[in-house]
Amino acid sequence: MTPDELISTFAFRVAKILLATIALLFTAQAGDAGPAPGQFVGRWIIQSGSTGGCTVELRDQRIDGRLVARAATCKGALAALRAWKPVPRGLSLLGKDGTVIVTFEPVRGILFGRLADGTLVAMRRTHD
Repeated sequence: MTPDELISTFAFRVAKILLATIALLFTAQAGDAGPAPGQFVGRWIIQSGSTGGCTVELRDQRIDGRLVARAATCKGALAALRAWKPVPRGLSLLGKDGTVIVTFEPVRGILFGRLADGTLVAMRRTHD
């Protein structure tokens, strides 16, 4: 093999390794994107020990780039609910100004989270 052929072969192998590495990085990032928004669309009941429950509807409709959420009979921080977003391990509910009210993570089929004041809340899908 001539020196030019050696350099060409080496460059080809390096390019192959770089392309494989880039492909792995993109695959890893796609896997970390979190759950698909569609799995959360629908009606939910949010309960906490002190405040009883309220109904929340998570929609696949967007307003100002945010997924729409509607709350019925919610009190306290949850009364300000206007939007939601999927996160790597669950979903976050957002207030009027886009700040996170609570982030839920699934545990045995129920979503659990804590409000800013430390109150534990659970969210379950309604059966209607």
